[in-house]
Amino acid sequence: MTTPPVIPDRYKSDHLFLLVGTNPLPNFVAATLMLKPQGKLYLVHSTKTQEVAERLARYWTEKHQQQPKFVWVDESDGASIRQQIDHELAQIEDDHVGLNYTGGTKMMAVHASQTIRSHQKPRRPVTLSYLDARSTKMYIEHDNDKAFMTEPLLYEVQPSIQEIVRLHAFELHAQIAVESQLPELATVLASAHQNPDAIEQWRRWCDEILREKTRTEKAYEWDKETLLQRVSIPLPTDPSLQTVAKQMQIVFDARGGVLRLKEAAQRSGFRKIKHLCEWLDGKWLEHFVFHVISQVKNQRPESRIHDIGMGIRPKSEPDSPEYDIDIGVMQGYRLYAISCTTDADPGMCKLKLFEAYIRARNMAGDETCVGLICMADKPENLQRQIVRSWDAEGKVRVFGRWDVPDLIDRMAGWFISTGEGRHV
Repeated sequence: MTTPPVIPDRYKSDHLFLLVGTNPLPNFVAATLMLKPQGKLYLVHSTKTQEVAERLARYWTEKHQQQPKFVWVDESDGASIRQQIDHELAQIEDDHVGLNYTGGTKMMAVHASQTIRSHQKPRRPVTLSYLDARSTKMYIEHDNDKAFMTEPLLYEVQPSIQEIVRLHAFELHAQIAVESQLPELATVLASAHQNPDAIEQWRRWCDEILREKTRTEKAYEWDKETLLQRVSIPLPTDPSLQTVAKQMQIVFDARGGVLRLKEAAQRSGFRKIKHLCEWLDGKWLEHFVFHVISQVKNQRPESRIHDIGMGIRPKSEPDSPEYDIDIGVMQGYRLYAISCTTDADPGMCKLKLFEAYIRARNMAGDETCVGLICMADKPENLQRQIVRSWDAEGKVRVFGRWDVPDLIDRMAGWFISTGEGRHV
């Protein structure tokens, strides 16, 4: 017995008009679901959203070898909206026409809907649709039928993280990483960070030993590679870091308790010595979390995540701030943006989470979920405060120090519950 399509073919259009908003992802999802194969796509945009329309058109053409048509309108002028869409409709005979008004302004939605409706005839149906961000259901009005909502459509379109980036037409500063580095050592460090003494001593070793020997006078820059090649530093000696030092000795072949940075970087696969320094100074937590999520993806298929990436650093367009996302996870067309910090200070954790929240919504819209892995003892307090002040129920999750030993189960539970539309 075959499963019926989630969007029946009778609702898919030969000509689909899309109202382009500031984020291209909902438009892309709507076009994928509501346009017939070989159908014609019309991108109704204003001057403000022209660049978004151009990005979407470029990506759509690459993916489907079909060039959409641009329809410019004055978003604040109802007559302009009606006139421009009417002009396109006059060139369409009796084919099925559709409008998806998920993007665009309210005025665009009102006048575009009225204009498309006027095109309807007994043998010439029209379909209006809207993708609801919260439920991931499509609201559909077809011909003179009663309006209805589809089942959730989250998993019907599954773009990769790379595709999300390309959809926004950002270049990348560096290739998105798809494997963690030194996951065994990262796991030992994560385990050691259950002990407050170990947290303090590791931070002290990073500040007083690692940074002291590897940073410039500006304090926030790593030295040149030619200088770093000559640096050797002692392994941590505090008893609270005994298991960490032992693992470092094995991984880096640190004979005599001395870490030779050039040899250690080469041995552990870092392209530059400064990348090893960054890893030791805090990025190890990103690699630990990435390793955990990889296990969730491979071992917990019910989590429904299909792509993960680390170090997502797009080059921003002019007049836009540059940003990066520590770890990205795709579940259907929903992006999870996950930020990692070894800090436990609530103020710093809140800032890190806020940055991730803004960046992720810019990339993937209202469906986005944001997570923070930190060393706070009471992450639920921070989560409660953020959800209340940002009106982000079900969109934000904070994991603290006590979650780390069971992070596979905790993160799997988050992905599963969110994917099923439940809040945890």
